[in-house]
Amino acid sequence: MTRRRNLLDRLTERVMDLDSPAYGDERERAVSMESSAFGLMAGLYVGLLAALVASLFGLILLPVVLLVVTVVPSIAALWYARRRNVNLQKLAENAGARSTMVGIVIYGVAMVLTFAAMTYTVLTGEPMLPTPSLEVTPGEGFLGGMAQGAVIGGMIGGLAAIVGGVHSFRRVSRRRTGRDS
Repeated sequence: MTRRRNLLDRLTERVMDLDSPAYGDERERAVSMESSAFGLMAGLYVGLLAALVASLFGLILLPVVLLVVTVVPSIAALWYARRRNVNLQKLAENAGARSTMVGIVIYGVAMVLTFAAMTYTVLTGEPMLPTPSLEVTPGEGFLGGMAQGAVIGGMIGGLAAIVGGVHSFRRVSRRRTGRDS
């Protein structure tokens, strides 16, 4: 990297921790990076679909937020590569890969459809699809009990993830310390 490292570069390096043994050997590292790219692409397409669905139900702000959120990983990737003197856009253009064109077309079509549905709502004052009414009273009835269980279960799951992650880290650290002695 020939550019001067700023605070954001140092923070990024700390978050990425590319020298971590968690990435494994070269093959595991490559698969880890591929799986991360796949996960980000899946998130992009789910975000686009969610924006389209939200716009069909007459929501205006949520689809815009979802579209912006789907762009953030791409912008971050472009910034990260540029800081390391790699032009991702030029790589994609030089490759002429069909997948690159397909991705751009999918994103463009999703944006056009989403904004078309939002335009319909803005011009007519009505959503394209009626919003389903789900009245949920916490603790009452099937949906109320399910909602209550879901939020409590989500909190318990999050806490379990934290405890499990810390426990796993400590166990590996103790094993590593035992081998180093």
